[in-house]
Amino acid sequence: MIRLAGLLLALVILGFIFLYTQINIEKKIQPVEVSIPSGMTISEVGKLLEENKIIKSRFLFVLYSKIRGGFPKSGYYRFEGNLSIKDVWEKLYKGEERLFRFTIIPGDDLIDIGEKLEKKGFLPKETFYSYVFNKENVKKFGLKGSSFEGYFPPETYYLRKDTDIQQIIKSFLKIFNKRYQPVLKHTNGLSDYEVMIIASLVEKETSIPEEKPIIAGIIIKRLKLGMKLQIDPTVIYALKLQGKWNGKLGKKDMEINSPYNTYLKSGLPPTPISSFTLQTLKSVIHYKETDFLYFFSKDGRRHIFSKTYKDHLKNIKK
Repeated sequence: MIRLAGLLLALVILGFIFLYTQINIEKKIQPVEVSIPSGMTISEVGKLLEENKIIKSRFLFVLYSKIRGGFPKSGYYRFEGNLSIKDVWEKLYKGEERLFRFTIIPGDDLIDIGEKLEKKGFLPKETFYSYVFNKENVKKFGLKGSSFEGYFPPETYYLRKDTDIQQIIKSFLKIFNKRYQPVLKHTNGLSDYEVMIIASLVEKETSIPEEKPIIAGIIIKRLKLGMKLQIDPTVIYALKLQGKWNGKLGKKDMEINSPYNTYLKSGLPPTPISSFTLQTLKSVIHYKETDFLYFFSKDGRRHIFSKTYKDHLKNIKK
């Protein structure tokens, strides 16, 4: 009886030694990416890994998982190099997913962002649009406005693939809450949302730092005088929202019926019209008061400023 017990103990020890050896043997893995959906069983994960030649034995993977008592996290993973079953399991258990670069540039609007997300394979643009242009979703995050326009800062983000829309929104808003919200607490007599709207207009008008506070000042001055803003990018945004933007702004486009058309409607647009940098936001808060009321660009970059409409027309003719 004692001999039998000793034999069983020896077999158990040998079994553990064998298992320890097998799960620690490294295997050369060619670069491969796999998506592990939520709800997969350990056995299904093992099968997926085995089929993609990431591990040699799904049985050992499942056995090791049961011994460890953990469960792989769903997500998008990349494997390459010399890895053992233990290495693969640890990567999945810790959720060390592959993250992908995604960049929003200054002046990108929600339509631009949606197109980029689809092109990069994150999610269909229509899924994005249906969420970000829904006022109720904006309210869920305690934000103002009828869309998320203006809340997604220009930045390079690192996002998961096979993720849901809310996780993407949270990634964008994390930067806004951390960097932009503190600045919006000091808005110099304007509401924080008004500052955001004006910042988007300034962003679309100029990329030159010294011009930004001047143009912000002109916009604010025009608002105080009750003048229409007459800003071309607002018309372009209106056209984009209605699917009518073809890359060229014509005279007929200026007649588009939209609350964003500042040639027809007085005051600010109902929401921002694009993303904007922190520098642009600060230039609105610390806007520059001048005698100017008009401006235009002859080269698409630098602007010529005028005090009167008569001088404005003269400058255009020159």
